[in-house]
Amino acid sequence: MLFLRVLRNIIRIMRKTAALAALFPTVRGDLLAATLTQPDKWWYLSELAQFLRTTPSSLQRELKTLVDSGILQQRREGPRTYFKAETRSPLFPELRGLLEKTAGLLPTLQQALEPLQARIDCAFVYGSVARSQEHALSDVDLLVIGAVGLAELAPALRKAESRLGREVNTTSYSASEFRKKVAAKDHFLSEVLRGPKEFVKGTQRDLDEVIGKPRRPTPSSVEKRAR
Repeated sequence: MLFLRVLRNIIRIMRKTAALAALFPTVRGDLLAATLTQPDKWWYLSELAQFLRTTPSSLQRELKTLVDSGILQQRREGPRTYFKAETRSPLFPELRGLLEKTAGLLPTLQQALEPLQARIDCAFVYGSVARSQEHALSDVDLLVIGAVGLAELAPALRKAESRLGREVNTTSYSASEFRKKVAAKDHFLSEVLRGPKEFVKGTQRDLDEVIGKPRRPTPSSVEKRAR
């Protein structure tokens, strides 16, 4: 369930991307983003509709078009109809690459940083990409907090740059350095923290913990104290 929530958030971000909307202005873009970023997954119709927060009837025409064109596969099991990416299609590598360059930014960065994730406390994209104001050639601004420096990040992120066709401008801090700069009201970090963020690793709660903000009580803990 956690993975599906993360992926749904990625698809939501994809929907905001101007380049993707220009190329695929209908629900087709959402379908391609969901199926081509998980090429081994078989989706049944109602599951796909629920994931994209729409109705099965709104997807049927687009799905038929994508199946007829050889971009998706279709199979039936009893009353259910399943769909997945047709990875044997000569269009698959190009379409998947196009999605990565226009919309698949977060999963590409997550994959690039995966070997180092045990040493990363939090990482997020900020700037024009997080504000959904970027264009296809915009640089990606990435901030990484943890026990890993630019020398170690650079080789991994060069691969991401190659796949995305964009430069990744990376700033890194140790957790203690980041906390001190925030406490000193560093101008750059104050601007970054005020703006929108798209998390590559962690959540806003993890970022608050790095900064040293007290945890907000959960509803269950509030109820316990009230008893």
